[in-house]
Amino acid sequence: MTPAELIAEQQTLLQTLVQTLDAEASCLGEGRVDGERLGELAALKQRQLDALDRIESLRREHQQSQGFGTGSQGAGQFALAIGGHEAWQRIRALAEQVRRTNRLNGHIISARLEHNQQAIDFLNRAIGGNVYGPRGESRHNGFGGISSKA
Repeated sequence: MTPAELIAEQQTLLQTLVQTLDAEASCLGEGRVDGERLGELAALKQRQLDALDRIESLRREHQQSQGFGTGSQGAGQFALAIGGHEAWQRIRALAEQVRRTNRLNGHIISARLEHNQQAIDFLNRAIGGNVYGPRGESRHNGFGGISSKA
């Protein structure tokens, strides 16, 4: 792949990753989270990140072989030298969007986990023991404790 093709591919991969993260955010924003869908999105996101890492590594190799530094400044100079300055600016903007969306999704996941833990803790206190075993199985099988009948 030529350096220009690598930058174009990097931009395409980042755009696709943004779409995946937006889908993840949408899924997390639903009242009832679809765990299976989230798992699929997580696997897709990992594949996209792996592909992005491979392309990034190849771009860095080209960048270094042509005498540019390995940092952000070297990447910008490299992109300018091969006529990819606009694409590089777009890549930087997309990378920032990925960072923000991924961080937000992480906060949403953490908040949901904390909420779930608080609910389990409340149930444990209400029945005076553990509601769930270490593998998620119910320990009370509907006997004693809290009644779900109103």
